Formats: sequence, structure tokens, C-alpha cells
Amino acid sequence: MVSPVKRRTIVVLVFTLLAIVGALIIELALSLQSERAFGHTQAGHITGWVGLFLISLVFVYSYKKRKGPKPGWPKGWFRVHMVTGVVGPLLILVHSGAHFHALVPVLAMLAMGLVVISGIAGQAIHYLALRRLNDQRRNLMHQGLSQEDIDTRLYDMVAREETFRVWQYIHGPLTLTFLALTVLHVGGALYFGGW
Repeated sequence: MVSPVKRRTIVVLVFTLLAIVGALIIELALSLQSERAFGHTQAGHITGWVGLFLISLVFVYSYKKRKGPKPGWPKGWFRVHMVTGVVGPLLILVHSGAHFHALVPVLAMLAMGLVVISGIAGQAIHYLALRRLNDQRRNLMHQGLSQEDIDTRLYDMVAREETFRVWQYIHGPLTLTFLALTVLHVGGALYFGGW
């Protein structure tokens, strides 16, 4: 029998692969309708800008989280973070397709892929940590501990959680690398090709 975590991981991987293949097929179909690659057409540029805009929405969650959490806000913005963190890169993939003619866009695409993969891994780590905390909470409640003791023990457990911190040390620099390469790509494209 496959565990729920493995089943969820398989579903995410299959969905991711299908989405990538679908984006590449869409780009190929759009490129075949024109004399040049879709990314070099006006519609391709617009697709790239829309993808970049969606990716920029990813940072609203980080900003709001650092600005100060308020009851009820994280869940909605975290969903926006997750959805735009997948849809934006897919639009960028439709914008670029499988064309590897310039170093900076290729490096930006690779960095973007690594950020998306690390984001999906972070979601899995977050899911497993929450599941473990809820299991531990139930075990402590069955032991008859007070709510204050349960909260203290769970807080200590969260404070010792290193996996999520290690993930943050990977995801953050990858994101900054992607942003730097994106700025170089967009700046170069506007300077050399105009819009």
C-alpha cells in the first residue's frame, strides 16, 4: 500500500512533468505558426511579461510574513505564493520554449527551475513537519498534559527543527540568483532587441 505522502509526491511529480511538457508543446505549436520562435514575437514578449508579473506576486507572501503576521492572512497569501510560483514559471517556459541560443536566459531558466523545485520540496517539508506536529499534539493530549505543557513541548520541537532552516538557506539564495539573472535577461533583451 502506498502511503499518503508518497501518493501526494507522485501526483505532484506527474503534474509537474505534464505541465512542463504541456508548456513546451504550446510553445512549439505557437512557434510553428510564425517564422520565428514564439518568444521573439509580440505575443511571446507579452507572455513573458505576464509570467514575470505572476512571479513577482510570489514575493508578496514573503513581504507580508516579514511585515508582521495577522490572524487569517498567511493561508491566502501562501496559496497565492504557491499558485503564482508554478503558473508564472510555466508562462515563462511558454515564452522561452526549448531555445538555448543565449547564456543569460538559459541560466535564468535553470535558476527558475531550481527555485520551483526547491519550492515544491519546501512545501513537502512543511507538510511533513505540520503532520508530525499534529501527531505529537495528539500523543501529548492522550498523555493528559495541560495545554500549556503541550504548547511548550511543541514550541521546543519547532525550535529544534533544522530541516526547514536548511531549506530556507537553499531556497533564498537560489531565488536571489534567479532574480539577478532575470534582471540581466530583461535588461539585455530590452537594450539589444527593444520591445
